Amino acid sequence: MVDEIINAFYDREFHYGYDYVYTIDYAPLNNDEFQLHNHDDCYEIVLFLTGNAEFHIEGNIYRSHPHDIYIARPLEMHHNYFLSSEKYSRVVIHIPLVFFKDNDCEELEEVFLNRSLGKDCQIPARIVDREMYRLIMKINRYLKDGAYKIAKCVLLEFLYLLNQVQEPLTAPVAADEQINNLLLYINENLTADLALDKLSAQFFINKYHMCRVFKKVTGHTINRYINYKRLLLARELHGRGQTLLEASGNAGFNSYSHFYRMYRKTFANSPLKDTLP
Repeated sequence: MVDEIINAFYDREFHYGYDYVYTIDYAPLNNDEFQLHNHDDCYEIVLFLTGNAEFHIEGNIYRSHPHDIYIARPLEMHHNYFLSSEKYSRVVIHIPLVFFKDNDCEELEEVFLNRSLGKDCQIPARIVDREMYRLIMKINRYLKDGAYKIAKCVLLEFLYLLNQVQEPLTAPVAADEQINNLLLYINENLTADLALDKLSAQFFINKYHMCRVFKKVTGHTINRYINYKRLLLARELHGRGQTLLEASGNAGFNSYSHFYRMYRKTFANSPLKDTLP
């Protein structure tokens, strides 16, 4: 039974090399718990089980069906949007970025990387139900039994099959094609001058209309979205060995003080404290 799935291993410290969790929301709401977010330290795999929801990712919308799988990589902003308060249940697997190198299987990372922002994120149930659903349930069984090494082997088999999918995946619906193109442009030019007037001229959109529609589609103002993406990029660059000063400049911030101020406002902590060993 699905309801017997464990809901442990969700402390995001990857004690078993990854996280696996089953969760239920009996009356989900479109509130802060399901706001637009990302995971900058891991890839996310979601097996949708029950509910009445859509999956929104970077301006694209996917209608959810039982046994659909969604994938998201770092820097991809996403959330669930609920069409009713029907019970929502899912299995979520978080795989840290170092997992593939640590397990000598970097080729299995390709499914997350070789696609456009917000595209090819939904693997439909007709594909999942062939083998992948069964493997996710087997991971649960082995974790419950404490057979962690076997569970990881099954996860590797699942990732292998995920990379072998050749059929066309579900095409998303763009909430607004112009905003979708704007999101792609921002993400491809994070270190450039992204002033509102320049974006408005670039896409031939009235600046105020652009701001209204962007907020409606993404849940963020344009400036907040840009700053958040730049903060994530700065953290990634710092993790690769750059100083915070270098990383903030290379992520598009025009001054370290601006970076520091936005970091504290966004993450409620100093970037210095967040990077202490």
